[in-house]
Amino acid sequence: MRQARGDALSNGEPSFDTNVLPPASLRLIGRGFMPCFLGIAATRVWLQCNLFGSYTQSDDGLVTIVSNLVYGLVMLTGALVSLRRQTSRQRQRKTAWISFLLMTVATMLLMTGKELGSVPLMFGASCLAGVGGAYGGAMWVMPFLRLDPRGAVLHTFLALALGSLGGLAIGFLPGQLGYIVSIFMPALALLCNQRAMKVDVPTPAKVDPCYDREPRSTFLYLCGGIAVFGFALGISRGFPAGEPVPLDPALRLVHQLGVVLLSLFVVWWTIGRGKRLSFSLLWRIEIMLVAAGVLILSVFPGQLTSLAIAVINIADTFMMGILWASLHDVARQSLRNPYTIYGLTWATRILSRDLGRVLILVIGTGAYAVTAVIGAIMFALAASMALMFTDGIPRTRPLFADLALPGKQRRTFQRTAATAESLASEGAPFSPSNGSTLVLKASDAAPTSSLSGVAFSTAWLRDDFRLSEREVDVACLIAQGRSKANIAQQLYVTENTVRTHSKNIYAKTGVHSNQELMDLFHSQMPQLENSPVHPVEQK
Repeated sequence: MRQARGDALSNGEPSFDTNVLPPASLRLIGRGFMPCFLGIAATRVWLQCNLFGSYTQSDDGLVTIVSNLVYGLVMLTGALVSLRRQTSRQRQRKTAWISFLLMTVATMLLMTGKELGSVPLMFGASCLAGVGGAYGGAMWVMPFLRLDPRGAVLHTFLALALGSLGGLAIGFLPGQLGYIVSIFMPALALLCNQRAMKVDVPTPAKVDPCYDREPRSTFLYLCGGIAVFGFALGISRGFPAGEPVPLDPALRLVHQLGVVLLSLFVVWWTIGRGKRLSFSLLWRIEIMLVAAGVLILSVFPGQLTSLAIAVINIADTFMMGILWASLHDVARQSLRNPYTIYGLTWATRILSRDLGRVLILVIGTGAYAVTAVIGAIMFALAASMALMFTDGIPRTRPLFADLALPGKQRRTFQRTAATAESLASEGAPFSPSNGSTLVLKASDAAPTSSLSGVAFSTAWLRDDFRLSEREVDVACLIAQGRSKANIAQQLYVTENTVRTHSKNIYAKTGVHSNQELMDLFHSQMPQLENSPVHPVEQK
């Protein structure tokens, strides 16, 4: 399976096991932004209208249960099949077209079934909608994997926000008219998908497939946390009697606008502030939302049930963005088939949630049942907290570790030529973290003579390869020909820390030795003639 993925790359397939895109990625994403953004939002609107009854209530009852059960089983089956099948551009196109056909036909059958009141037709339409929904999500796996981490987070959460706004608008339309509008969503998604796959994405250096070295316990921890949390969400959907809970217009606004605000917060946090996204932070938001809903259910039983369900629905919808962005990060750092990674995780979420929804439907009403349900939800929340409230899982690399810091980079101070010459002449110790200029003095230079006595900006290390400040320090000292012991002494760290930084530098830049790293620095020399920082004459 790993070899198959490598063959796909060598045959010109989209590169999804690559490092972060270069600084021009924002301009590149600008060209491919709208297709991905509108397409995934259109898919989300279709799912909401056809699988969840436009959220005019907590869900659409048996239609939601049946379609989600089929949805989860199809995702699970696809994930298992993908274990031994090669990911290819042809398979991606086939998935997109199948999703378009199934989603369109399912909408037409749902419209007809509700109009005629035919239970068998509604059952068949629900099953078809579940299959179409699974393919509709799978069609976006490959387009998203062609984006860098920052672009994926931007696309994911803006699409989630736009989908919530579109779903909110459809929720105020009459039932049949809503279906008519949603019938155009698969066609829009297909067109956007085809356009997104045509965007010319450069192929940066390959990354180390670190997640393939994770112990199996990591997968069990993460899937276990997702499963128990999904179980709590499923129970909450039908609380307290197992039937869908109506949501009036005000509560629909609470649900959808809550998702929009949270999504925009993530975009602001990562893109605007330049902060690294924390998986545990996102999970805390999820836990707090569900806990708030359960608190309302227990303190104000029967009075504010609809408000509690609206708050819990925020967590359920927002979880889509969290998992989608997280799985993008995992798939980029693994040689396993991305359809397997997405499919297994998504099936875990959907099937566990459906299990909880069926359970609350079976339990029904009664004071004892209500107490038992609240207890089950609280237990599931506590279990998910124990499993997921840490950034130590995965062990080999934290999730979202490669997210850039654009705000910090934009504020990076460029030293002038005079400052560089002054540092070189005074023999000041090298410290790139305190500025963005590297000074290579003749006495300290690497054997490559063309690097001797040159001062130039090191911003390209952060922009092109997303090296951290400390990794920039280590990379520049390696380029000077310094030993690990010397680097450790100069940066006040251990030699093991230097080795770790060196491995990260090699993985991000795609080099395999100190000499190749020096050659990489040397390749930047022709670009310095037009730089505001000029060569420093040797003393």
